[in-house]
Amino acid sequence: MKVLHLPTVVGGMAWGLSQAERKKGLDSEVLALFRDCWRYPADRILFEEPQKSLLSKLYGLAVRMREVYRVRGQYQVFHFNYGTSLVDLWKIGMPLLDLPFYKKGKIVVTYNGCDARQKYPTLNRNESSACHNDDCYEGVCMDGKLDEMKEKRIRKSDRYADAIFAVNPDLLYFLPERARFLPYAVGSWNQIELIPYRSIQGRVRILHAPTDRGAKGSEIIIQNLQKLKKQYGERIDIILVEHLPNQEALQVYAQADLAIDQILIGWYGGFAVEMMKMGKPVMAFIREEDLKFIPQEMAQQCRQAIINVDPTHLYEKLCFLLENPEILKRYREAALDYVHRWHDPIYVAGITKSVYES
Repeated sequence: MKVLHLPTVVGGMAWGLSQAERKKGLDSEVLALFRDCWRYPADRILFEEPQKSLLSKLYGLAVRMREVYRVRGQYQVFHFNYGTSLVDLWKIGMPLLDLPFYKKGKIVVTYNGCDARQKYPTLNRNESSACHNDDCYEGVCMDGKLDEMKEKRIRKSDRYADAIFAVNPDLLYFLPERARFLPYAVGSWNQIELIPYRSIQGRVRILHAPTDRGAKGSEIIIQNLQKLKKQYGERIDIILVEHLPNQEALQVYAQADLAIDQILIGWYGGFAVEMMKMGKPVMAFIREEDLKFIPQEMAQQCRQAIINVDPTHLYEKLCFLLENPEILKRYREAALDYVHRWHDPIYVAGITKSVYES
């Protein structure tokens, strides 16, 4: 069975899943429209950068259409990531134009975040979230029109897709009832080595990796880390990793004793998976009510593996961990068990393979 993941690499997940599917006996490949700034790999990349001029956009559209006709007869499964497709002209009211062309094969759609998450329903449901930040992803959701377009795209995906996945539990509030949760399968999994445990007697190195500062709550995190630095001085080092290719970033991650991922969305990201694979304890905000969307056993182990913290209590929790550093070793061990149980790409590929073959 030939499988094509397209048209984005979404934080390396497409590559990690594709590589694991190959080990499960599938002929799986990744096609990306653009090379992303973190340099995650793909088998084929159509463009080195997005088109900006009208002429280049028209040329790019022609290339995309040609690619649709090239791949439609070569694969049995088309696994679309980030709720988009090769010819998704949603900005001019024509979303997911090419989806009907793949119906001779099986269509799977995975939603990864703000491709499904909608601002105003999220504001109504939660007291705090990334959607409360006007600068989240540069404020693209401010007028509510994008929510309407997301709903339209989801309805079209539902009409054509044989299966729908979401990698963040809260996205399942917005997706059809048949949609199901899929754990992250990071592309760097096989390159990440377990870092030996370091007994924390001197400095504690705390790391945060802002990708989008508004979405992750990075400004809140950085303010609290600066406050912590004033309190504890030389006892802590603050490490911020931003705008680095993934392979370079991983080398910096290995230096940390504690990682802070995201504190607004209510779940963790691929960064947390990479840190847990290294044996690093991770702090993130886990929204309890969203755990109903994931397997019960996974939810229970998540509560033990992730240091759950919200924006209001971040400073107090950091102080507690600095005063009781032995707790970090317990979280390290729980996180290692958790990440190998639920985020091993071979496990995740087992889920997708069963859907492809059903």
